[in-house]
Amino acid sequence: MNRVSIVKKIHLSLIGFGWIFLSYTTAYSQQIYWAKLYALPEEDQINCIAQDQWGDMYAGGLSYYKMTFPGPYPRAMIYKLNPDGDTLYSRWLGFYGEVNAITENQDGMIRIAALKRNPSQLHLLTMTPDGFIFKRDTIPNILYVTNSCMGKDSSWILGGYRMNDFNSNWTDFYVQRIHKDGTIEPFLSLNPNHPDCRANRVEQLPNGKYLVSGYVGSRIATYTLNEDLSNPQFEIWYQTPNLSFLYSGYVSRIDGQRYMIGGQGGPCIVGQYDSLLNKYWLRKDVGTQVPPQAMTDGSVIFGYTTSVGTNNTLYRVKSDSSEMWKIVIKDSLAAHGINGVMQVKTFSYLDDESAVAAGVMYNGSPNREDPIFIKISNVGTPVTSLTKPKKGTLTNETLAPWPNPTGGTLYLKQHFNQAEVHVHNMAGKEVGSYQMRFGQPIDISGYESGVYLYRAVIDGKAYSGKIIKQ
Repeated sequence: MNRVSIVKKIHLSLIGFGWIFLSYTTAYSQQIYWAKLYALPEEDQINCIAQDQWGDMYAGGLSYYKMTFPGPYPRAMIYKLNPDGDTLYSRWLGFYGEVNAITENQDGMIRIAALKRNPSQLHLLTMTPDGFIFKRDTIPNILYVTNSCMGKDSSWILGGYRMNDFNSNWTDFYVQRIHKDGTIEPFLSLNPNHPDCRANRVEQLPNGKYLVSGYVGSRIATYTLNEDLSNPQFEIWYQTPNLSFLYSGYVSRIDGQRYMIGGQGGPCIVGQYDSLLNKYWLRKDVGTQVPPQAMTDGSVIFGYTTSVGTNNTLYRVKSDSSEMWKIVIKDSLAAHGINGVMQVKTFSYLDDESAVAAGVMYNGSPNREDPIFIKISNVGTPVTSLTKPKKGTLTNETLAPWPNPTGGTLYLKQHFNQAEVHVHNMAGKEVGSYQMRFGQPIDISGYESGVYLYRAVIDGKAYSGKIIKQ
């Protein structure tokens, strides 16, 4: 690897409720670009984080700061940060509980799912970017949201778990749809006749169907549902050899053939299978798993937190199971003045192929688990970012196919409903046409290498540019 000069900037300051800031750039391709530790006076933690179309980030979780309610119950909190990690505001949502899921809709509003305590209720909030909550829905059923996504039709899909209607000792997969106009559909409870079922992630596939993944006892499993959440299809992806129970399960489609699987247990596992459950590779380790993420190039990002040794290490593993990179977070932070053990809870992947990881920092003091955010450069592009809603006027530049150059599969980047795409060679002859929705791939793998022209018609307006087939 060629080395260039390393420029480091270290800033320590206290602003508002206090933060510690570290930023540096290096010649290496994957490094912590900045880290911010919020040294709050009580125990606090971050559960989820999302980025809006302007680059600002919204983190949700809980705080025991100034807790006066009998319980003990923490306060449900929201934090807003700019792309540099500076806090723009923090908000107590006015009830005791915790925020479990955040996403942005196509209109730029922030959607928040939070569990309220005593009595237990699910609160669904709609918030403006400046922190004003103008809509609040309360669902009295005990529904535990673990993940959510914004559908291509602008509906909000929640996933998690709930108590079984017939046996209070059982838990079910749970999904629910909230339409763009705010209409809340009845929740859908799914159970393949097992006492311990929980959903950990909900994603929309390019064909419009939803993939809800989680665990069923000792198995990683999914339900695939139609776009209206009908016709659930159950599938088992992995069974622990000793029948030991899992504590999380994740499945994501990388492309038409490969699927990523991951799960937390003893040990934790991550790997890749095809749609017929033929294994490409499987990796096991002991510790607490950082939620894995499938990337567009077929690789997987994941990590483990352990009580000894390297503590929290992030990995990116190629489709052939070889490592692309790894980052030992504790050592990286300690080398620059931040000591303690960070447990990564969640990621927000950014458009420049960087990512912001959020979690809690354990520094050994009682009741002092502090929120921490780190930005890591050059981590790649996750599969799910291709269906992230983006607002704004369509242009040739914002719509341009990605990745370009490509080896065969590419996507139009900015959100649209329907498109008609025509591909021509440089002589002007049409070599392919596609009728597609946003998030569906354009497959040119059968084309010869070279330069092609494309023309996309959306809502009667044409957009064009070049495609390079490698």
